[in-house]
Amino acid sequence: MKEDPRIIKTLSKLQKAFVMLLKTYDAGDINVRQISDEAGVTRGAFYSHFSDKKEFVNFTINELVGSLFNSSLKDSVGFVDEVNHKNTHGTNVLSVSNFFDKVTADYQTYTIVLDTEKLPQFTEVLKERLNSEIKTFAEYYGKKVKHDGFPIEVLSSYYVNGLIGMIRMWLDEGMVYTSHYMANAAKKILGTKIQIDSQNIDLSDFFVD
Repeated sequence: MKEDPRIIKTLSKLQKAFVMLLKTYDAGDINVRQISDEAGVTRGAFYSHFSDKKEFVNFTINELVGSLFNSSLKDSVGFVDEVNHKNTHGTNVLSVSNFFDKVTADYQTYTIVLDTEKLPQFTEVLKERLNSEIKTFAEYYGKKVKHDGFPIEVLSSYYVNGLIGMIRMWLDEGMVYTSHYMANAAKKILGTKIQIDSQNIDLSDFFVD
């Protein structure tokens, strides 16, 4: 469905319209007519893709979260010094620099959707996705990942809330620092390495340059 250029254009218009409306209204106060009018499409066009506003909002959130990760996830094979990778693809690691660069490229959108009062579901979905990627990384390398007996979920929550909180603070304060500066600060806190020893993996090694 989404490969049709006309459909892609319509969906893009609807998503941009929704984000624009979030500048003024909370998500719960926006209706389909407002979204359609702002996008310059008919309600019929809206309902040809979505059964209701809830489905549309969920779709939009997943698209925006997915866009962040599509820009930032990299194959771990290129970072973990692992002679026993069975496949050309191992698992994913997250490029902190790319993550901040993507937020910068679409800063107006992410400033709005990361406002927990406007669209609380976005931050929840973003954190869930990041937690899931970290868990997948830990499960792939298994016992090689050091966590000193602490539950993966506990350590993961620290990294997830720290990184997302850092981004929200940065956006809230008007991005007074460059994305490069912020990425370097995050990498310093996370202890990001250039190359990861497969016999000495920390959970934070999920985060790479």
